[in-house]
Amino acid sequence: MKFRIILIMLLVVLFTIFVSQNTNVIPVNAFLWKFQMSTIVLMSITFFIGLLLGFIITSLYGSPKKNEKAAKEV
Repeated sequence: MKFRIILIMLLVVLFTIFVSQNTNVIPVNAFLWKFQMSTIVLMSITFFIGLLLGFIITSLYGSPKKNEKAAKEV
């Protein structure tokens, strides 16, 4: 458990350093919309959408061992 917390903290620090180095404004074309956005904002939004989708997919299709274990406990 401690290793997981350290790994998450390390990844957050690396992501923060990476994002802070990309501060320029870029044009974004999303379907029919065209607008300009800071790279920091774009990468942060993309990161959090990916994180949210990962949690949703993991909760829906979690490991079969956990599902079997939960079924045996009930």
